[in-house]
Amino acid sequence: MKATTTNPALVMILVDGSHSTGASWVIDDNTGQESTVSRSIQDGVNRALHDLIINVCYADGVILGRINLGVVVAQGDEVRWGLDCEEPEDGWLDVASWANLAPQPANANEIPQWLSIQPEGKTPLIEGWESCFSTIEKYRQQYPESSVLLMTLTDGLFSELDLTEEIQDDLSKQQASSVGDASYLHLIGHISPDGNPATLFPEELPEGEYEQLLFELSTVLPSHLLDNGATEFCGVPISKRSRAYVHNADHGLLSELIQLGSRVVDGNAVVVSPTKGETEEE
Repeated sequence: MKATTTNPALVMILVDGSHSTGASWVIDDNTGQESTVSRSIQDGVNRALHDLIINVCYADGVILGRINLGVVVAQGDEVRWGLDCEEPEDGWLDVASWANLAPQPANANEIPQWLSIQPEGKTPLIEGWESCFSTIEKYRQQYPESSVLLMTLTDGLFSELDLTEEIQDDLSKQQASSVGDASYLHLIGHISPDGNPATLFPEELPEGEYEQLLFELSTVLPSHLLDNGATEFCGVPISKRSRAYVHNADHGLLSELIQLGSRVVDGNAVVVSPTKGETEEE
C-alpha cells in the first residue's frame, strides 16, 4: 500500500469500546503482569499511530501529508468519533490536524495518547462497519488513487449482534461498493482474554456464522509480504489466500496484528514520470 502527499492513504480504525473489553488478561507471561483488553487496544493503536508519523509521515524534520486518519468507537448504543476533537464532517483528519492532537508525554520513552477507551455498554459493531464504509466511500470519491486500510479490533461478544443473512450480504456489498478498485486492506483482530485457541490468517471459511462474517469481511494479506519472500507471520504459514484475520488473539497477537497494520502502509513510494523522466511522488 502506497502513501504519498498526492495520494495520501486513509487509515480507518474501528474499536470495540464495550463493557466486556474491561476484562483483565495477562500481558507478560514472565511476570504475570495484567492489564485490561481495552488498555491493550488503546496502547496498541497509539503506538501504531506514533509509528506511522515517524516511519511514514516524517522526513527531513517535516511532517508530510501522507496519512489521513479516522478513528471510531463502537460503544453502547452509538458509534462515536474516537479522537479528542470535534468529529470532522468527512469522517477523517489530515495528518497536520491529527498528529498534534495527542499531548507530548513528559517522559520521552512514553507514547502519545491519541485514543482513550472507557469500556461501557454493548458493541454496535454492524453500525460501526456501516459508518466506516460510508467514510471510505467519501474518501474514494476525493482520492480515487489512494490506498485504504481499515482495522477492526473487537472482543466479539457476537451474541449482542442481531445478525441475519441479509445483514451479512448488505455489509459485504457496502464494503465492495465503498472500496471499488482501490488498494484496500481490512485487517480484523478478534480478541479473547479467555485463552481459547487462536486462528491466524485462515485460508478456508471457518465454522460458525460470526467467524464466517469476519472471514468474509477481511481481505487477503498484502501481496508484498509474499513478494518480499515472507512465508510465515507469527510462526504461521501464509499464502496468497491467507486472510488478514485473527480469531481469539491474546495480548501478544493483538500487538503483532496492530503493528502489521501500521507496517503495510508505505510512505516512500517514488516513481519515475514516463513523460518527464523525473522522479516525483505519486
